[in-house]
Parts: sequence; structure tokens; C-alpha cells
Amino acid sequence: MAGTDLRVIGAILMVGVGVMSLYFIRKNSNLSWDQRLGAHILCWLFIAKGIGNMFVDSLVKDLTANGYTSGGIWQFEFSILWLMDILFGIGMLALCLVFPLPILRTKKQLKIAFSIVIGWIIYTVILFVLGFQLTILELPGILYFICGTVWVTIYVKFRLIPKEKRNQSTNNIALAAGLLLVFHFGHIWFSWTGLILRADYFYFQDLMEEMSHRSVEYMWQASYAFAIGVGMAMFAIEVKEMFNGNKNQITYFIISYFTLGFIGYTILSSTSIDWWDAGDTSLAQIWVTLTSSMHFTVVRPLIGMYILLRFGLFDTSEEMKPRAKMMVIILIVIATSALLELVQAIIPINEMFSAALLGIIVAFGIGWEERSFDNLVNSPSSMKEGVEERWYPEIELPKNLFKNIDTAVFITIITFLLIGFLQWRTNALYELVLRRIEGGW
Repeated sequence: MAGTDLRVIGAILMVGVGVMSLYFIRKNSNLSWDQRLGAHILCWLFIAKGIGNMFVDSLVKDLTANGYTSGGIWQFEFSILWLMDILFGIGMLALCLVFPLPILRTKKQLKIAFSIVIGWIIYTVILFVLGFQLTILELPGILYFICGTVWVTIYVKFRLIPKEKRNQSTNNIALAAGLLLVFHFGHIWFSWTGLILRADYFYFQDLMEEMSHRSVEYMWQASYAFAIGVGMAMFAIEVKEMFNGNKNQITYFIISYFTLGFIGYTILSSTSIDWWDAGDTSLAQIWVTLTSSMHFTVVRPLIGMYILLRFGLFDTSEEMKPRAKMMVIILIVIATSALLELVQAIIPINEMFSAALLGIIVAFGIGWEERSFDNLVNSPSSMKEGVEERWYPEIELPKNLFKNIDTAVFITIITFLLIGFLQWRTNALYELVLRRIEGGW
């Protein structure tokens, strides 16, 4: 195993996007119930995933240097990484139920669906505490199937809608669903040639060495195969629409990801590489840094920020616009640091040149922000104008609901940190590893 500071910077970027975006969304009083709920969920997804990713590097380095040690802090790091990933995955499930198109039609359906979401979180946390993490009981990969099915259905429905019914709102719905699929599945699409040509780097993935059973890895591979199938369908649609003169931002994403996946096969086909290997010096590890790690650390936060700005989820009134611009500039600086760390992971450069390069890239980023910010927030963001009313049911929600959601998620994160601490101090994960190495599944 080997680590890279790129993950830490990316984690800071994700937390920054989540916290700052939540501030602006709470100030926006013009959102419908589904937009507000989706925006709050998206912000907390960033915060949870960012907190989890902060511990990846230290976990990788600790296990590389010392292995599974009794009383080691790796138990706390692994616990936080896994618990936050639970929150992120189930949060994606909640998001697909309401955004960009609510598939829940009544308040009763909303209550039932989110009761299931809360119950699922409790169920997986109980499994974790009882030592059944990374087992088939967690239904690994099922959230990819559910989220992918919902979003690709919405994407296909509105991307291929008949021309006489096509308008700016239908384009925005398809764009938002497509961006969320890129956000969730993009890192998997780099492996599409490995799936088709039966390469080791796809079929012999190792989630967490001794901690994960082969049946779990099989389920993950099945969900990855599904995600690649979704991506290939989107690729075919986007190529068709491009030749019909109807390309959009998704077209560039899909073609780029699948082209890089094709190139990656020539680099990775003779090796089997794991998710933690980014940042090392071999060509395969550099490629993982440039693709999958880049997607996790830089592309995901940028897609999230684009969705929040592009579809009017921010409060960008004249009073709030200067603060929003300041937030974007701060995030550009953090993203620039991530890009520079990416360069340094591949080509070591001295500190003087690094500082000069950072200044140049930051200046370029701020210049881009000045030109692009107004165009972005002033772009047509409606998803309802000219669309049948049945697609967006009106549901009355209590005014304090969203404040309660924020409080509940914050308490959940604190609880997860406490659970991670207890797992470490009780040596629970070390004992679990010993049982699994001995075959005690």
C-alpha cells in the first residue's frame, strides 16, 4: 500500500464544498421541497465523504508500515472510513428519491421511504458494531443498482424525449441526472475495458485484504459491471445526440471517461492494482492517480458545486452573490492545491517552482471564476417550466424539518466518531481480523 496527500486535500475540498454550500442553501427561501431536500442531502454527502477520506492516507500508511497491530489506531481510521461510507452510500439512495425528479409522490410515500433509509443506516451500523462488516449481510453494491436504475431511467426518459416536447427544463432534468451518474459511477467507468476483455485489474479487485470475503468482492464486481453497463448505454446515447447536434456537458464527460478507460487497459492489463495504490511511482499507479483518484478528489466536488450553482440551489441574490463568489474562489484555491499535489505525486518538483506554479494556477482559476460565475448562475435553471405537473407533486413539509435534518445528520456523524473510538479502544477490529485470517467467517 502507499498513500498520497492528494486524498487529504481532496477531503478538505469536499468538506469545504459541503459546509459552505449548506450555508447558502439554508439562506435560499425560493426552493421547492424536493430541491431543498436534495440540496441538503448533497451537502451532507460531501461532508461525510470528506471526513471519511481524511483518514484514508493515514490508514494506508499505518497498515503499510505496521500491518494489523493490536491496539493500533488503524482501527479508528478504518471505522471512520467505513461508517462515513455507509452514510454516503445510503445518502445517495435518499438523494435519488427526490432529485432531480422526485419519485415519491405523496407525504406518506416520503415518510415510508425515509423511514427505510434511516432503518438501513441503523441496520448497517449494527452489523458493523457486531463484527459483520464487509460481509454479504451488508448487501454490498445494492445501492449502485438502486441509484443507477433511478437516475438512468430519468436520464433516458428526458434525454430522448420527442423533439416536440423538448425544452430547457427537460434538458436540465436529463443533465442533472447524467451529472449525478458521472458523480457516482465515474471512477468505475475507467475499468470498462477490463470488464469486457476480462483483465485481472477488474476481476481480481481486493476491497480490504483479509477484512473482505470473496463473496463481498463478487457482489462489488457485479455492481461495477452494472455501472459500466449504464455508462455504455449513456455513451451510445450521447454519441447519437452529438451527431444530431444536441450535445451537452454529459457528452464531454462520457467520451472522456470511456476514452481514458480504453487507454488505461494498455497500462493496467498486465497488472492487478488496488484502490489504495495511487501516488506510487510505477506507471500503473500513476495512471490510477490521474484517473480514479482525480475523480474522487477533484471531479466529484466540482460536479457537486456545478449542480448546486447551475440549477439554482444557491441563494445568489445581489446581497449573497459576493459571498458566493468568495466561496468559489476559496474552493478554487483548494482545488488548485489538489492539482499541484497531483503533479508532485507524478513529477517531483522543488518548493520554489511549486510555489510559483501554485500562484499561476490560482490566478488562472480566479480569472476563470470572474468570467464564468455570472454565466453559470444566470443560466436557465428551471426543471418545471413546460413540464407536466405530475412530475413534480406539491408536498407540504414542516418549516423546521430541514433544520432538524441538519441536526440529526450532525449528531449521526458525532456518533460515528464515538463508535470508531470505541472500536479502537476495545481492540474489536484487531480481534475480528484474527478470526477472519483463521477462517472464522
